[in-house]
Amino acid sequence: MIRDAIPRHLRLQALITLVAMLTSGCLGHFYEVPRTELERLAQTPPEQRGQAIYAVQQFSTADEPEPAPPWVPVSGQPPPGYYFDVRGYWVPDFYVQYGAPYYEPPPYQSPEVHDASPVTANGSSGGSARSSSGSPGNIGNIGKVDELLVVVVVVGVVVGLALAATEGARYEGHVAVHPHHPLHLLHGNGSQSIVPLDELSLTDLTTVDSATLSGAEGAGMWLRGSAPINRHGFSYQFGGGYDSLALPGLQNYRSLGFHFALGYFPTRTFGLLAHSRLQFADESLGSFYNVRLGMEAQWYPISLWRLHLGPFVGGGQSWSASAGAAMPTTSGQRPYLSAGALAEFEISTRLGLTFRFTEDYLPTAGPDTHRFINSWSVGLAVY
Repeated sequence: MIRDAIPRHLRLQALITLVAMLTSGCLGHFYEVPRTELERLAQTPPEQRGQAIYAVQQFSTADEPEPAPPWVPVSGQPPPGYYFDVRGYWVPDFYVQYGAPYYEPPPYQSPEVHDASPVTANGSSGGSARSSSGSPGNIGNIGKVDELLVVVVVVGVVVGLALAATEGARYEGHVAVHPHHPLHLLHGNGSQSIVPLDELSLTDLTTVDSATLSGAEGAGMWLRGSAPINRHGFSYQFGGGYDSLALPGLQNYRSLGFHFALGYFPTRTFGLLAHSRLQFADESLGSFYNVRLGMEAQWYPISLWRLHLGPFVGGGQSWSASAGAAMPTTSGQRPYLSAGALAEFEISTRLGLTFRFTEDYLPTAGPDTHRFINSWSVGLAVY
């Protein structure tokens, strides 16, 4: 087969490269403003619209909106409620408490071609442009399964780290901008327009699908603090720790194990996930694998600042095999039920550091095999 003709390390390298390309992304300076937030802003007094806007950072793409006209420094006395900062911009005096903006405004460059549009007093455009142990038999087969599980674990970890560095790291929360900051509107017919924030009206939103603010435009942007963790939507979870394999003779073999989960949270505290746990080893004393696939329900009813606590329950089917000098020769499958405790420390609005303790019940275990085994792991949850 073609697969057998390609060296294993080259297959693994190609797979990792592909996964990294598919999951990586570059966070940009555009922030999407939800539709409900746009409606709220349109009904807020114009001079107050820039103080706290709920927005979500977007990834850099080739089809970003056209840049807004330059934010021109102005002269003269600022109007009441504004002060003159060192860059030549009128900034509302309530921004003094925020300090320097996260995004400094770009230096003003006079356009090469004269723009006939008039410039307003505060500097914006006046027009709102809208492996095997070597033993024969079963150990060799276990070794082949172990090789496959290594690939699965590596790919799962690469996907998780890539999502944590992109989706989990992007900012979601309140931003502050100048009240006259340009707002990019994307209409349902695919057209785009730009309207100053303080000129936005509900009429402007009749055909609008979404809107974005750029931190690299206007007088800059202040990030006022991430929102609390938001689990609503899809979630990818992964981690590692110590897992257990119940073997005949009341043996309980503990070793490094991994877990991966993909699912959906219909609310911020409750989610349903397809869950897998992988435990395997190929050692001189023996080889084994233990694979569990099932469903899991997670609930986080307790929140203590950034720490969230709750239980989970689940169940499914497990497949395992073992052989070697220090292990009994086994092979088969059996159901399992699991329950345990979750602790999650929120790192950002879409990323949490998780700890889980699991107690498994094996209802079909024989009289010389443990029916209850436990495990623990530490990992990340990306929402």
